[in-house]
Amino acid sequence: MKPRVDVFIFADALGWKIAEERDFMRELFPVRNPCQTLFGYSSTCDPTILTGALPCDHGHFSFFVKAEGESPFRDLGKLGFLPQKLAGHHRVRNRVSRYFATKLGYTGYFQLYSVPFGRLPYLDYTEKKDIYEPGGIIGGQRTIFEHWQESGKAWIRSDWRAGDAANIAQAKDALAKGDIELMYLFTAGLDATMHKYGPTGPGVDAAFDQFANALRELHATAAKSYREVRLHLFSDHGMAKVTTASDMLRRWSEVDLLYGVDYVAVWDSTMVRFWFLNDHARKVTTAWLQAQPDGKIVTDAELEAGGCLFPNRRYGELFYLLPAGSLFVPSFMNMGFVTGMHGYDPAHPDSTACWLATHETLPVAQLTDIFPVMREAANSTHVCE
Repeated sequence: MKPRVDVFIFADALGWKIAEERDFMRELFPVRNPCQTLFGYSSTCDPTILTGALPCDHGHFSFFVKAEGESPFRDLGKLGFLPQKLAGHHRVRNRVSRYFATKLGYTGYFQLYSVPFGRLPYLDYTEKKDIYEPGGIIGGQRTIFEHWQESGKAWIRSDWRAGDAANIAQAKDALAKGDIELMYLFTAGLDATMHKYGPTGPGVDAAFDQFANALRELHATAAKSYREVRLHLFSDHGMAKVTTASDMLRRWSEVDLLYGVDYVAVWDSTMVRFWFLNDHARKVTTAWLQAQPDGKIVTDAELEAGGCLFPNRRYGELFYLLPAGSLFVPSFMNMGFVTGMHGYDPAHPDSTACWLATHETLPVAQLTDIFPVMREAANSTHVCE
């Protein structure tokens, strides 16, 4: 038998509040604590998990930004005449997204979502490279997998493009063979289920039961090949139940400012980010946002505290954030109502990520603490047989 295997299991959106309310797998994961997340979405959090760096250092925050120079989507503006109900349909967007990813040579996660075609010529996309591969991080930081490769230990990583069933099957097969020492298992099934039903809606119990059974099987399989099996289960953020739809985008369209002339903005699911092309637009927008009851303007101090104050304001000059449980309907990300969402104030209980483990590790209190644990596992000394 091999002496030890460390399995790091990423479970998208498995929040601390959700895990504790469900008392999720306490018998297998006695070491458990909340993990402070970051302002933003998975596009913010995942690069931090992989590098241990804050967003302002690794360079990732949200997918869409104001284009500096010519936009890669300049030709899509020609489709701006299409009704948004048709142009924003997920089947249309998926096909157009696949075409442009191939055309532009993008290897990272790429999706046009529901960004209006008429707005795309003013925007650029940030995750053009696969963040799981060398050279994929904008800031140039090396990911944990490059450290694992240098360690000389045998390791394996899931394909984030594959579904949970395929990734779990691959992991189980590798553990049965007993020829690896480090594993990173990527899962996103809970996130998809909770987006659809909410944290406690129909179908969620079954998804959690299925995930728990898969983890028990992985542990049992590994125990046949290794004397010590260390499982580490963690997430990037939590998930909140959506109860309120904000129509701010519709109301904003009545303001006497022109997109691409006075300002550029991206309406994410729970926040809107503005860049200004003149001082008048800045003053009008700031005053209008201050008068809206839907959410609040995010201060520079709040952005800096979360490591998201970018010196060049690449991701926006002014941010407006909705409270937990609220959603822009419509937005550039979705046309309709979604029952579960994240991307709120990182201090809100629904936002907190989780850290669950079978063994004591280096302390994990925030997302930046996960990387040192994964690196320590590669540096640990135990004799292979």
